Amino acid sequence: MIDPTLERYPFSMRALHWLVVLAVLVAYGVIYLEAFFPRGSVGRAYIWWTHISVGLALVALLMLRIPNRILARQPAPSAALSRPVRIAAAVAHGLLYLLLIATPLLGIWLAFLRGDAVTFFSLFTIPSPIGIDRTYAREIKEVHETMADALVVLAMLHAATALVHHFVLKDDVLRRMLPPSR
Repeated sequence: MIDPTLERYPFSMRALHWLVVLAVLVAYGVIYLEAFFPRGSVGRAYIWWTHISVGLALVALLMLRIPNRILARQPAPSAALSRPVRIAAAVAHGLLYLLLIATPLLGIWLAFLRGDAVTFFSLFTIPSPIGIDRTYAREIKEVHETMADALVVLAMLHAATALVHHFVLKDDVLRRMLPPSR
């Protein structure tokens, strides 16, 4: 719901935005540490435990973020943005949300196809409800990885665009998602 009196997004939207950013960075980045550990090692298992747990946290954050985005009061679109730029931003946000939802869900499905249980920081475990299909799992793994790469590239473009608005165009686009300055 648009509130033209707001200059920034509400705290809940800003907090969920930055928590999602953190979760994506950790889930994506931790996988690159896997190469440092041999198969079957405790270190490698910890990498996967972290990746899956953070992926589940991302799903939980999105379950909060999406209704919050729909229901929370938010500022009107920045006056600095032309109509074509607002449309492009809406498309980019839509793609980001699609990838943010689909990528971790596909990762969970991948784990289940491998016959693995999914654990959330060892607080609870969800056993695989489906049969093992390693051939299909390999196909799903490729799609999951491609979607994760696309998510990170799109998020980097999103961040770069926000930085251009802030440092080059010197408008309010990024400030609206940052904490208030003192």
